[in-house]
Amino acid sequence: MKDRLTDVASLDAFVEAVTTCKSPKLFLVDIKRFKAITIAHGDEGGDFILRRFAQTLQTFALSHEMTLYRFVDDTFLLLQNAPFELSKMENLIFALLDTLKNLAYDYNDQTIRVETVIGISFDHFNALEKAQKALRVAKTEDQPFVTYSEFANTLLSESEEAVEAMMKQAIERENITLHCQAVVDLSEQACYYEGLLRLCDRQTLQSPKLFLKIAHERGLYDALFRSIVHKACQLTQVAHRPVALNLSYEDLLDAERLAFLRHRVDPKNVWLEVECEGKTPCESLLKSLSTLKQEGFTLILDNVKSAEYLAYFPQGCVDYVKLHGRLIRDFAIDPNAQATCNAMIDLARKQGIQTIASQLNSRAAREIARNLGCDLFQGFIVEQPHDIA
Repeated sequence: MKDRLTDVASLDAFVEAVTTCKSPKLFLVDIKRFKAITIAHGDEGGDFILRRFAQTLQTFALSHEMTLYRFVDDTFLLLQNAPFELSKMENLIFALLDTLKNLAYDYNDQTIRVETVIGISFDHFNALEKAQKALRVAKTEDQPFVTYSEFANTLLSESEEAVEAMMKQAIERENITLHCQAVVDLSEQACYYEGLLRLCDRQTLQSPKLFLKIAHERGLYDALFRSIVHKACQLTQVAHRPVALNLSYEDLLDAERLAFLRHRVDPKNVWLEVECEGKTPCESLLKSLSTLKQEGFTLILDNVKSAEYLAYFPQGCVDYVKLHGRLIRDFAIDPNAQATCNAMIDLARKQGIQTIASQLNSRAAREIARNLGCDLFQGFIVEQPHDIA
């Protein structure tokens, strides 16, 4: 049973397959603003995009032991029959996100860009219904993906009180926690661990952006911030290595959060990783970084895209710089990615900064990063994120 337009398995085929699937892992992939594509390019243009998009998903499915089905209109289903393992599911989700990122297809001498949103269910019972609910939350909250869980299901409530109570409970019960992923040197010895935000919920994996967004909107971010800082301090006691805490640009511009870090954190054990999102560093940010450096903190710049951006930071301002994950992932297909990384590595060496190749998901990318002269390495090919508490 195949869909006539896209030539992939039909919804009827899915209904038949899922009834005998013992451990369904279901990914419901929807094209955002597909109606706008058909308005701009007509039904023929829309059909062209659906066929090409189906080909992209089919290639992914075949390489990850999954089956692709067309659900309805611009929505597709990816099904895998496999026991739940958090690290494997995490790897699969981010591999799918990477495949769907920056999608574009040429049609009638025009480039049509395609964005997606994903609802995920790992439950055996009512898998499709739960994936649909997760997709609804992802659309409403403008998140790249959402996994069905009680956390996500609560967001479907129209009650502001219920959403706020859910977030408070997650913070108070310490359900929002940190997993660790090693950053290793050339001899593959762990230099430090990065603390990665996770929502502790049975058989689920949520995008950290989802609960961070809600925490900001509900005035709960400062409570979450203090909780995560405390967890990072606790992790250093069992990790026997420094733990890097992820901070936003705004965190370091907030006087109260900065003061909390300075007075509650041992700089020898907790390092600070700053996500600047490409913003030109303002005087206040550089002042905050200078203050933290003077007090002995080790500072890491996250996801830096160019040597020009790195040059904004004075010598001695930071200790490590992470090369942007997109550059790493493009090593094999874009010579400019390697050239950009080369320029950053050269400048970093001159400034006494060590470089980190992160999001390494293949041996080939790791080998290129080694040959370029990166000092440290991180990614699924090195180590899966895990709970070491």
